[in-house]
Amino acid sequence: MLRSCRINRAVLHAWLVEQPRMGRNGSYHLRLWREDGSMRDTVSTELHAYFQEALEDARTRLRSGFEDQLSPFTGPELDPAVNYPGMLHRITLQGYLGESFAALAVEHWDIHGRDDWQVPALLFRFHDVEFQHLERINQRLRDGHSHDPDAIGEQRPGRTGDDAIAFVKDTSNSITHVLTLEAKCLVNHRSDKLNEAHSKLNAGPSIPDSIRELVELLNHYHTPEAQAWQEALIKYRASGGRRVARYDGVIYVCGDRPRARDRTSWMSPTAANSAYTLNRQLVGLEYQVNDLNGLVDRIYRT
Repeated sequence: MLRSCRINRAVLHAWLVEQPRMGRNGSYHLRLWREDGSMRDTVSTELHAYFQEALEDARTRLRSGFEDQLSPFTGPELDPAVNYPGMLHRITLQGYLGESFAALAVEHWDIHGRDDWQVPALLFRFHDVEFQHLERINQRLRDGHSHDPDAIGEQRPGRTGDDAIAFVKDTSNSITHVLTLEAKCLVNHRSDKLNEAHSKLNAGPSIPDSIRELVELLNHYHTPEAQAWQEALIKYRASGGRRVARYDGVIYVCGDRPRARDRTSWMSPTAANSAYTLNRQLVGLEYQVNDLNGLVDRIYRT
């Protein structure tokens, strides 16, 4: 399923309040939002719908083959997606939140001077190590055993590849702008994780690696919209990216705020991270939220 859900912008912007914009330094700039915790309940229903829709393609893949008449699941306990993703480790859920926040950012604010970015799908269906893990969890629960999703032994490696890719298309269904997004979502600030995000973007090729995965995903849907996206992506890949504007972005969702009086953000407002040396337009999008664990639970475990 292609993504289509959006959140009422007035409500969203009241919950995540953008701070005064910081000065641009060449090809780099930073933007910062802080949560107004009193508005979380107001946006909660729309937020839950938005983040859950991002997982529907993964649920479709998990259920593939099991809805056939030869091998139906007759009750929720036999649904391969019944415990997805709530029974996965909290670190996995934070990763999913960060990747979905990347789409949220570019679809609800003007990023790199544009407000027409589109993220047709997120790539959760390719997190195979967690799909294998989930099947074992489901069997364990059906056998009557208990399961602590946040036990140390339940943590699995994150999905490889791009966290999200946003596009702009013209009226001829050709891609004109591409924005590669790397996301980190942490309860407590870690500078090494920010370095890792910038380093990954820095090592990215001219055509993002995950274009192939997006084309594969879209091949499972037979709507005109999916076919148009698949056609546009194939043309973009075949062109080698010529005449397509490339941008990068780091999304940082953090439950911490800097304590130093002279510092408002974890990312630098004046200079790109030293791990990023490309000559592309780079934006840092930082979201400081309260009670990140509570937000994860509300979105994925209720």
